[in-house]
Amino acid sequence: MEIKQLQHFSRIAEIGNLTRAASVLGLTQAALSRQVGQLEAELGTELFRRTGRGLVLTDAGQRLLDHVPLILRQIALAERAVRGSTGPAQGNLVLGLPPSLARTVVVPLIDAFHERLPEVTLRTVDGLSANLVELVGTGKLDCSVVYNQPPSDVVELRLLADEELYLVASAATRRAGKALPRSLTLADVATLPLVTAGTVNAVHATLASAMAALGLKPQVVHEIENLTAILDLVRKGYGCSVIPLSGVHPCIGDPTLRLHRIRKPALRCSLSVVTPARASNDVLIAQGTALVRDVVRQKLAQFHKEVEEAIDA
Repeated sequence: MEIKQLQHFSRIAEIGNLTRAASVLGLTQAALSRQVGQLEAELGTELFRRTGRGLVLTDAGQRLLDHVPLILRQIALAERAVRGSTGPAQGNLVLGLPPSLARTVVVPLIDAFHERLPEVTLRTVDGLSANLVELVGTGKLDCSVVYNQPPSDVVELRLLADEELYLVASAATRRAGKALPRSLTLADVATLPLVTAGTVNAVHATLASAMAALGLKPQVVHEIENLTAILDLVRKGYGCSVIPLSGVHPCIGDPTLRLHRIRKPALRCSLSVVTPARASNDVLIAQGTALVRDVVRQKLAQFHKEVEEAIDA
């Protein structure tokens, strides 16, 4: 198997159509079809099944596709190691982010990479923290920022910051006929209907664990993974939501929403940077994650100041 064969195989699998894949790759359809045939002959099995709509991976093709990102990443690591660790990083860095951070730090990150690491192309992917850790471990992501994840043998986690959680409610929300106060205790939050991102979400796990320590349980009325949809439900009065600082910040100035501190106790999620195990000598990952850490910390400090000012206004 050749590197180009694997790269082209991966692109065909992604697009699902040989003609379109050939156009994207700048090859003729015949040349790309010949590559697939050679790869299938070498492996002794069919990798694609031809259908009326295009190409679909066979079971064998899916198993190969599962290995391709890790293979290509190891090759990239080797190439960067050969070039040495001097000078600025170069190449493509694929970064995973939780949805709340993805909404608020992607543009500042791209600006920072453009200014400080101009030879690096940053690509971001958002998802649940547990999924992002898995994608780093399998080589599909170079690094990720995640919430509250346990240690792992296949990745390294380094603490980045603690991010405070806030309650977001509709401006019309009342309790005992009165508007909610600026600061709520966790016991107060336990009396409110909540819209959450689901039980596997790190924020929900933090909330449920803190409440359980007080003998309380969150009153979950809806589980929606999409943060935008959660906020839409909150606006319509379906419930309140507990959201990280980075997700709360865009709500400042929204007349339909109110932001509230959570105290006694305050709730925080730990943010960590995840990198593949034994990637410390990789220049691209080392310089890229260092910049990610700087930008995220700076933005969180700014967000905290502005959210607190908005609550007190």
